[in-house]
Amino acid sequence: MTDTLELPLPGVGAPADSDNISDWALEQFQDRYGPDITKDGIWEYLYGVMHCPDWRMDYEHDLQRNLPRVPLADDFEAFRSGGRKLLDLHTGYETVEEWPAQCRVDGKPDEGGADDSAYRIEGRMRWGRHPDGSKDHSVLEVNSRCRLVGIPLESHDYTVSGRTPLQWAIDSLRLKHDKGSGILDDPNGWRDWADEPFNLIRHLRRLIRVSYESTEIIAWLPTSRPGEAHLYERGPITWDVIRESIEDAAPLPDSTGIIYTDEEFDEHLRSQPYIGASR
Repeated sequence: MTDTLELPLPGVGAPADSDNISDWALEQFQDRYGPDITKDGIWEYLYGVMHCPDWRMDYEHDLQRNLPRVPLADDFEAFRSGGRKLLDLHTGYETVEEWPAQCRVDGKPDEGGADDSAYRIEGRMRWGRHPDGSKDHSVLEVNSRCRLVGIPLESHDYTVSGRTPLQWAIDSLRLKHDKGSGILDDPNGWRDWADEPFNLIRHLRRLIRVSYESTEIIAWLPTSRPGEAHLYERGPITWDVIRESIEDAAPLPDSTGIIYTDEEFDEHLRSQPYIGASR
């Protein structure tokens, strides 16, 4: 690939307050995009690029054994602004606005008015079930009395190390008893929701917000491949368009992942597993 920068390992003993963007790297970006580019802007750009699906596909194997390469994409601002939004979401996940998934306790809507035990983790949180027994990822059963309903399926398309933020919560926020030591790991006693158990529900709602908006931002990113932006025109794609496009459609065989025409873009949307049959 042309128009890429190889990232050298940082020198040992670099100052603790180093921004980790060399003056040489800044010069390359400014030569490519103009003198207004800053080191902070480069970090935001990098965060956006490293969430780009085609970048991850191009360097899937290299990321396991080599240092990544940074493409000088055609649209710097798209990745900088997208990266800024993702950074804000991921670093502020504890304070973002809650997603309006409905909390139901004993079958009734609830906003923290039930007794404390209604929000305690009893063992392990679980996904809801469809009548046929398959998992219903729009419902999260917190315990035998409490559940979150109305979780958007799109929130399950954003993963971190192979698991969605909600799945990480299910796997980590559970009662664990070590038989050897007798130690009980009880998340109900953790600081954030020991005295106010409904904070667990708020935390889960925030994870939904982070996941959903991350999925939207990533879907909006253009190609990171230099010189290929002219091959397609990004339009106002919404989730309704995506749902309609993929209905009853089979995946594309031998897809390159590069979108060249409107027709190929439609086929690309149909091939994406935004709403899987297993959900």
